[in-house]
Order: sequence, then structure tokens, then C-alpha cells
Amino acid sequence: MDKINWYIIFCSTALLAGSIQLNAAEHEHEHHEAHIHGEAQLLLAMEDNTLEMELLSPAMNMVGFEHQPANEAQARAVESAVNTLKQTGRIFSFPDTAKCDSVSVEVVSPLTENDQHVDEEEVHSDFKAHYHFRCAEISRLERIEVQLFSAFPGIEVIEVQSISKRGQRKLDLTPEHNTLEL
Repeated sequence: MDKINWYIIFCSTALLAGSIQLNAAEHEHEHHEAHIHGEAQLLLAMEDNTLEMELLSPAMNMVGFEHQPANEAQARAVESAVNTLKQTGRIFSFPDTAKCDSVSVEVVSPLTENDQHVDEEEVHSDFKAHYHFRCAEISRLERIEVQLFSAFPGIEVIEVQSISKRGQRKLDLTPEHNTLEL
């Protein structure tokens, strides 16, 4: 199975596991149930020499608001958040011995779109960032220091779900404990 399909299956399984717990009424609004200010989610998958991560965070954590930018200062805040999320070396720190290089980064948010029409039922906006790394010595990737807390003080907890050489894990990172042991 190729790595991308494997990662998509992992993410889908993780999301499905969370949604199964919801009853029928909650199912219609499951996106809103997962949207908690101060919290972010990080999905991580390792296979062969590939490391894939996906970050999902309410816009409130990143820029302090969830509506389309209303002025130039808010537009700059959104642009700054996107630029920071694209700077992988600023938000993730890997051991040098793992020799990890960023292959691609994609950051999306409804706040970055020029379309000023927002669905009236859509009251929450999220940032989603997808990271693809290639690690020449992935067996030496024993930990990742997640520095999102210093870049985005609105993030208080990052809920991590990972599949790595240690198996499947779920844990929380905080500003005081921001290192993910793999």
C-alpha cells in the first residue's frame, strides 16, 4: 500500500473512531463538537522513511478570531499564521540524526479564501496544515518537539493521535510537556 493511501486510511480511521461515539443528533454537528478553543489536534503517521502530520486548530487559537478578516490588521494576522505554519523548522524540531527534510506543506483555512460569503450555519473556522517529511534515518526519529505553543499562545493542549514504531497512541501535549516520544 503506498504511503499516501496508508495515511489517508489512518486519518479516516481516526476521524471515524471519533464520530462513531456520537449519537444521530450529534452526528449532524460533529465538526462543531470537535471545535474547542484552546485545543488543537495533531495526527501523525510514520512508515518507511515517510512522516506525515496533519494539524487541525480553531482559528481562534491561531489569530484570535473566526470570521473573515474585517480589516487590514486581521488580514495580516491570517497571513502571518499561514506563513508560520509553513515554517516547519519553527514549529517542529527533530533530532539531527534522523535527517528529516520537509517535502511539502499545505495550509488551508476558510479565512484565507477571498470569498466573503460565509455559510450562516458555519460559525467556526479552522486552520488545517498537512506536513510531509522524508527522514533518511527514520529509525533515529525518537521524538519530535512541538513548538506550536510558543508560536500560537492560544493553543493550550494538542491532542495527538499517532501511528509509529511504538504502535498506535493517543496523548496530550501542553506548553510544559511539548515533546512527543516516538
